[in-house]
Amino acid sequence: MKTIIPLLLALAVSTLAANVPRRPPRAEHVVRQEKNPDPTVGGSPDGGWQSMPQVADATAYPNWTLDDSGAMLPVYQTTGLIPNEVTRAVIVLPGKPRDCWYYWNAMNNALYLANYQNSSISRSQISIMAPCFWTQVDVEAGAAQADVLIWGMTTWISGHENVGPTGVSDYSSFKALDALIEHYMNKSVYPNLKTVVLAGHSAGGQTVQRYAGLRQTTENDDRLHFWVGNPGSLMWLSADRPYPNASCSGIDDYKYGLAGDFPAYGSKLDRDSILSLYNSRIVNYAWGTADNGNGDTRCEAETQGSTHYTRGQNFVSMVNATFGWPANATVDWVEGVSHDNVGMMESAEGIDKLFVY
Repeated sequence: MKTIIPLLLALAVSTLAANVPRRPPRAEHVVRQEKNPDPTVGGSPDGGWQSMPQVADATAYPNWTLDDSGAMLPVYQTTGLIPNEVTRAVIVLPGKPRDCWYYWNAMNNALYLANYQNSSISRSQISIMAPCFWTQVDVEAGAAQADVLIWGMTTWISGHENVGPTGVSDYSSFKALDALIEHYMNKSVYPNLKTVVLAGHSAGGQTVQRYAGLRQTTENDDRLHFWVGNPGSLMWLSADRPYPNASCSGIDDYKYGLAGDFPAYGSKLDRDSILSLYNSRIVNYAWGTADNGNGDTRCEAETQGSTHYTRGQNFVSMVNATFGWPANATVDWVEGVSHDNVGMMESAEGIDKLFVY
């Protein structure tokens, strides 16, 4: 009997355990990369944009005040950051279509990827801003308010002066960049900011490269980086060209060279003074090795090479042969990427230069 009772108890316990619902295995915590969809907006680059669309994680400022002159420029800026915590700002310029919302979103998605791959890249410490360089068609279509700066369709790319609004004149797009950079460099607003990156791809890359040459030196130059991605043409630093064309006049004039014809922003500069400034800048070049489009088809651009990629190769060779590679400059050849701003920004090289370097 004494033997039977323990056996009966064991059987009862076993039966009870079999009837108790089992807890499902604990699900593993999966961290997913966030990626926001591209904003949509009515209108077109040629016919004008109809509005400034809402962009996830960003606040749109239709009339950001640049300085005491009353000049205003629309911008998108990261929402909700605490200025004391910001250590890096990335000002990303649009492409030729002036689609500032798209470039802000692309840069923000690149930052999501960077944080996903490396948690030490903190989103709470990085502010992204995207200025909008409107034209008259954007005023007529509805995106631009009547009191903001406007330029010609592509003159903002080379730093020329505004054409509106009435009451604000002789305002270079490069002067606008000065003001946006100064906003972040202001230690009373961002006391812990270490680096401002001015970034551009395609037409934006052209803008960044030319601005880096014409910008006057300031006490904050050691905190200012320039990221030049797949520019369609370049401000060539030497007077010679890899593919000279005697029938093409003004090959070495600005915006393709340094012989002269500068906008008012750089009117007091010449080749020697520009080279002295430019070759001391922290300039990070990036070209996709599959970017075989010709971009700028004007003869001045074609003397630099036939494609974005070959122009980049020729430019780097020229700098090395003529000046020696500058100590503060880098160049990344992003393998297999074509004329794709997302591919360039989200590449390992892009993430490094935009958010780490």
